[in-house]
Amino acid sequence: MLVDQGSSTDVIFWTTFNKLQLSLDMLRPYTSCLYGFAGDQVEVRGHLELRTTFTDGSASCTENIRYPVVNAPSAYNMLLGKPTLNRLSAVLSTRHMKMKLPDLAGRVITIKSDQKEVKRCYENSLQTKRGVFMVTTHPPHSEEVARPEINNIEIAQAEAEIARAKIA
Repeated sequence: MLVDQGSSTDVIFWTTFNKLQLSLDMLRPYTSCLYGFAGDQVEVRGHLELRTTFTDGSASCTENIRYPVVNAPSAYNMLLGKPTLNRLSAVLSTRHMKMKLPDLAGRVITIKSDQKEVKRCYENSLQTKRGVFMVTTHPPHSEEVARPEINNIEIAQAEAEIARAKIA
């Protein structure tokens, strides 16, 4: 899963939908348009709502997340974008490759990224020409340039916000 603050929606890719052997009956019509990095419209097969659990083994948080199902190549299975990150009150750090969020009891859930998995996804994207696929609900302006780097976790808030959240 790519945690991407640049994405204005959460996404499950069609290949992942098929690997999970989810029923086509779960798909609901999706009437909005989605756009990729280059401003091209993306084929959306529908959307579904899945209960998604975030855990570090000692604490957890489960959310119902609405995922558009996108038929586009990607090195990742899913994209977690701004709407869910904001709803989770998630704080991300690229430098530490971690995402922290509160559970219902107020404990901090720390989800760590796997550097080997990040490298594997990056190499896979180079070999198969399947890049990171940013999705937005609005077409990008022509002066916007696609981000060439692949970050598994991007900065969500400034360091001051991390300090306010008392997350070390």
